[in-house]
Amino acid sequence: MTKIIHLAPHDPIPEPGAHGLVLRRLGEDDPGALVTEMIFYGKQGGTIPAHKRDGTAMTLEEAIDAARDEAVTRDISTVFVLDRMEGAREQQVLRAHGGHNFTADVLSDSDPEDGERGSDLRDRPHDAGFMR
Repeated sequence: MTKIIHLAPHDPIPEPGAHGLVLRRLGEDDPGALVTEMIFYGKQGGTIPAHKRDGTAMTLEEAIDAARDEAVTRDISTVFVLDRMEGAREQQVLRAHGGHNFTADVLSDSDPEDGERGSDLRDRPHDAGFMR
């Protein structure tokens, strides 16, 4: 039997191994849209769009059921579910139809605890390829 494990909205994606992942997130090209994907890792890895036979998008629950069935055929025992849309900021972005200007908060890509500094144009070399 395939085990379904629900992760918190901002948990990291599990390390690669033999498992499945159902991921619901904001669209990259259209941040007002929701995207649900089924991703499988391991020997028989790959991404499957979460669509029904008629081409319409699956709900998260439908995608979880489909990923469970697919995991059985791929002999994968665990499927993680990561719903980024459960996060408070993501809900604000969704309510703003993809807009991110609903607050004066500055988003940071840095993680000083891990010694990571986020991207900053001032850190790029002067000839990095962007116009001045």
